[in-house]
Amino acid sequence: MNWQNRLITIYLYVCKHYQQNLWIYSQRMSNHADLSFSDEEVITLFLFGVMDKHREIKGIYEYADRHLRDWFP
Repeated sequence: MNWQNRLITIYLYVCKHYQQNLWIYSQRMSNHADLSFSDEEVITLFLFGVMDKHREIKGIYEYADRHLRDWFP
């Protein structure tokens, strides 16, 4: 499976489970949350980054910023 299909598959999986019951456990509670970037997208980027062997939030952010900006505008 190429990385694009993997990213889409993760996103669809996260959306399905987020709508069912995951939102209860993973909602952002900050007053400063950027709601133009959905919780589903945040979770997808985190899981995709971990699956790509990025173990720290900073590494996941830097990878996503460099390579996935077009997928998450």
